[in-house]
Amino acid sequence: MRTLVSFVLLATALGARAADDPVGAAMKLYEKRRYEQAARLVEEARLDGERGAQAQLVLGMIYLRNADLHEAFARTAAAAQLDYLDKLARAGGEGRSRYARLFLAEALLARGNAREAARHFERARADSGLESRYRAIAAIGLGSALWTQRSPERASELWAAAGDAAEPRLARAAAQGRAGFVDPQSLRRLADDAAGRARELSPRARRYVIEIYLAAGAPEQALAVARAGDLGAASYVERFRSAEGTAKAIVFYDLALLTDLAQLYRELARRRLEQAAADARVKPTAEYYLAEALSGLGENDAAAGMAQAFLARSQAPAQYRERARARLAVISYRKGKREEAERTWAAMAESPDPEVLAAAVLGCAEAQAQCAKVLARADKAAEAGDARRAPQLGFALGSYYLRKQDYPRAIAYMEAGRDKSNKNKIEANDPEMLAGLAEAYYRTKKYSEGLEIFFEMSQEFAVVRQIQEAMQAVYSMEQRSAGDVRIL
Repeated sequence: MRTLVSFVLLATALGARAADDPVGAAMKLYEKRRYEQAARLVEEARLDGERGAQAQLVLGMIYLRNADLHEAFARTAAAAQLDYLDKLARAGGEGRSRYARLFLAEALLARGNAREAARHFERARADSGLESRYRAIAAIGLGSALWTQRSPERASELWAAAGDAAEPRLARAAAQGRAGFVDPQSLRRLADDAAGRARELSPRARRYVIEIYLAAGAPEQALAVARAGDLGAASYVERFRSAEGTAKAIVFYDLALLTDLAQLYRELARRRLEQAAADARVKPTAEYYLAEALSGLGENDAAAGMAQAFLARSQAPAQYRERARARLAVISYRKGKREEAERTWAAMAESPDPEVLAAAVLGCAEAQAQCAKVLARADKAAEAGDARRAPQLGFALGSYYLRKQDYPRAIAYMEAGRDKSNKNKIEANDPEMLAGLAEAYYRTKKYSEGLEIFFEMSQEFAVVRQIQEAMQAVYSMEQRSAGDVRIL
């Protein structure tokens, strides 16, 4: 992280500034991974000319790292929440949860499993025990799942029949916006009307408004709505008595919120970096980060163009040239040029610099490629102690094996790269690595270790409360029967 910050400071001529300089102060917070605090400092500044371009660049960097972090949160949350909701949905008896199936369906849809989501939406929609607005929301969710499965006519019928109550209306607009079914101007008008009451919106309604603004191409407005509420608040609390008369309260969260926030921050990053790139003095650095932002948004051709433009600049530092090469290889892999991509990563793996090797491993992990030669070289370097000297290599190898579902190896490598004296502090450890490590702990039933990580991270990122709740709930179920679980 520090070498990256030093590069940006050099490229933008920020250097040593006055103590009250908002951009310099934001960079210090960025180094400490205090992304929200850093972003607000720059957002509130009014800078013109070169300083304005520098501010846009720094703000784009902050949003980009926040997007990556929320994607990591979403992956970890999915691991625990899908398990938890599935257990609740399967539980029978008089005291069973009626709302677990709806939230399970929504979580499955958020993670891309439309077919299985549709099955659960169907059952939730037919459950007379659910409030009518939630049955309407289930019908809208079913429409989204069917749209994803290329059944647009059936999806349109379900959306049209969902009624016009407040939350279902917003849910329908969000679904139609994602599908490109409604023009952006209509979406914007609806979102603006709801945003006028942002502080009064329920957590679920707030998420819909965020999604509507994103579909309408208005990420700044979506950010304002997100900040108007408590991102750690539950979407719904179901209260009832079990067959034995025991009071129960089950807290549900919207897994999709994490995915929405990742998209929001990435869209904001793209906009700020594009503004920065308009100034020739910071354009090279902006191109470097734009390649990453556009790749994350799936705009591979544009991302490749930015990476190539950066590589064409002879003054670019060697380490960042290698990272840009790794990014280009990911794009090539996605476009079917797999052998070419793997040759690039293999060539990078011959570098004596462990951070260049880490960039190659991360590229392989992101593309979900095998990369046998790269992994052999990286494993050997880690055994020689490079993961301890260069934490990025431990994170890269841990990420690779986490995606391969080799959880013991993922833990071993990420623990090797973790700061032993400040093991859960985001100032000392990459928070993306900590989120991945927590997922690996969860997968191996080391619940306490995962919960310790999120307890520390919750002090900066309120949204991780939903991960804590799900992980704690599964932990409770492992220790006791599902009927004994009480969350709140």
